[in-house]
Amino acid sequence: MNNRIIPISLAISDKEQRKQLEQMIARNPMVRLVDDDAEEMGVLIYEPGGSVDEDMPHIIQALETGQAEDVYLAGNNADPEVLIRAMRSGIREFIKYPVDENDFRAAVMRTAMRSSLGQDEGEKGKIIAVLGSKSGMGATSLAVNLASVLNERKPGSTILVDMRRPYGETPYFLDLKFEYTWGELVEDISRLDGTYLRSVVAEHESGLHVLPGPSGFERPDPHSLFLILEQLRNNYEHVIVDTAYPHDEMLPKEVEQANTILIALQLSLPSLSRTSRLMDSIRSQDPDGERRMKLVANRVAKNSTIGVSEAMEVLGREIVWVIPEDSDSVQSAINQGTPLVLAYPKSPVTKVIRAMASALAPELQKARKGFSMPFASLFRKKGKNDDTLEGASL
Repeated sequence: MNNRIIPISLAISDKEQRKQLEQMIARNPMVRLVDDDAEEMGVLIYEPGGSVDEDMPHIIQALETGQAEDVYLAGNNADPEVLIRAMRSGIREFIKYPVDENDFRAAVMRTAMRSSLGQDEGEKGKIIAVLGSKSGMGATSLAVNLASVLNERKPGSTILVDMRRPYGETPYFLDLKFEYTWGELVEDISRLDGTYLRSVVAEHESGLHVLPGPSGFERPDPHSLFLILEQLRNNYEHVIVDTAYPHDEMLPKEVEQANTILIALQLSLPSLSRTSRLMDSIRSQDPDGERRMKLVANRVAKNSTIGVSEAMEVLGREIVWVIPEDSDSVQSAINQGTPLVLAYPKSPVTKVIRAMASALAPELQKARKGFSMPFASLFRKKGKNDDTLEGASL
């Protein structure tokens, strides 16, 4: 990580909170405060108010043009509408009043991490987290085969990451021999760069890269996993993560950072119930999760007692892809250690997964466009009624 001092601009109307932030900045050797009229903006800490609808386009453009290195929203309450719009634009930090110094320091550290990993250098790869509503939903098979299809387009540009704990199974689906796991990265995280990452990754004969998980190893701490995922995004176009959602824990970092969250389910009442709870949990912890979640009905039999339309009515959400039952082909491919899409290219399951990859690929390759607009209005005085995020109209 570089040791440069990060400039910080404050667009804060709450005088007391502004004063506290100024004091925190003065105590933190990693940052420095810049004047409102300075040419550089650095990290912009912005308190939305009644003018948020007018201000947000300026903030988004500041990020896209590089005038703002990062943006933190600040306020008493996080209005979901504001957060969703902000997160869609690449803003992921919210600092709640009264500002906690540890929270502020952690946000600065994340900015420094993103900067050290070259966030502004070229287009980053995208993360697709694949998880089941509960165990046995076929999420690992889905992750392996989706990664295999994406890898076909450009071998070596896709990596499959095994984050299931305590034991991952992706190597068995690929008959993959491997020497290292992401455990090595966690144990020596200070060495993490593109070269070290590539030395740990295993390669399948198809060209698909795989980062297996160590047996019985605990999940990486959030900061280490954040660094690993960011390094993966810098080195691969597609990062497919086979993950298991811990219902009694915080949102997994790979789900939080994913561009797309694929949730595998089956057309049974227990699975639908667990899927509903899983979606509620993701929504409650990440307002932008609603947009990123996509449902996949797996192993759907022709004579299923619960139909797809009934399941969608129960869940109140579209099931985007329906994978038909083909247990003989699926099990045979697993026993061969060969992805289904390669072992049985004419399987109806293969056809759906290829359609899924085609639908997701345009999102993964979408380029961002930048343009310039004035930003002075962000620092203008706000009225007394503009001191919270509540009631903002977008």
